[in-house]
Amino acid sequence: MKNMVKRSLWILAAILTIGSSTVLTSCSKDDLEIPQPKPQPVILKGEAAVAWTKEHLDSLVNVYMAECGNLLDPDMTRDLLKCIGYTRLNVLDYREAGWVIDSVVFIRLMDRAAEANKKTILFTMGMYGCGKTTSINNNPELKKLADEAGVISEGAYNNVKYFDEMVVKSGKRGFEPQLLYVYNDAETGYTNCMERLIHSNRAVTCEAYFSVFPQFDGRVEYIEEHYPDMKFYCVDNSHNNGGKLVTNEEAKLWDYSMTEDLQQKLYAIKQSYIDSGKLTTEQIIALQ
Repeated sequence: MKNMVKRSLWILAAILTIGSSTVLTSCSKDDLEIPQPKPQPVILKGEAAVAWTKEHLDSLVNVYMAECGNLLDPDMTRDLLKCIGYTRLNVLDYREAGWVIDSVVFIRLMDRAAEANKKTILFTMGMYGCGKTTSINNNPELKKLADEAGVISEGAYNNVKYFDEMVVKSGKRGFEPQLLYVYNDAETGYTNCMERLIHSNRAVTCEAYFSVFPQFDGRVEYIEEHYPDMKFYCVDNSHNNGGKLVTNEEAKLWDYSMTEDLQQKLYAIKQSYIDSGKLTTEQIIALQ
């Protein structure tokens, strides 16, 4: 499904880039003999990207909705912004513009699910590179859960307050929330991030990983306290073991400490990929 969405995003990017940057003029025979400069794509960032997104919001959302099935994936919605300069290596410049798209897609996905009388929403949660998608695909029970959900909201949800807001929005529409929470050890998770950088051009700096990883400490206790009636699935994918369902009590033992020694190990992982020659210059710069 993600490949189908990707093809549609490239088509939209081409259309919007041409519409934004090409000026049509009449051509004479002499004009054709002179090489004409290629139109340059429009590059917009930050507030300018947000304004452009709002102006083209209906078209952007329609393209995404045509192929997304029941999935809200912020990485995929942000790909709609490639026509104004998003490369996946510059997430911070397009994060707010992506949120604008996400907010409308979420509503539209709930509308679609409600019409089909499938009023459940599955949230996925876990650190970058933990293996959320892999864990679903490797576990028949979880795969069935995802297939039957009215909406799947995929994300790290390291900011638990953002998760709270999404649960409230879905609850007001009468949706039953379910949560899939996945863990992986930091060294394996960051290695997964580096592999993803090679294949998908999505960069996570060591510093970002250091900051976000500990934010999940105590997350199981938080969910139990604030959402005692929510269906809650904990999956241990340590060392990329494929994802094993564990109890909440077992999940409370997951280690989210970020020691100085662990930081040095993650720096070493990053440097090993830089030294391997597998990364482009742009990817290496994005890791700094």
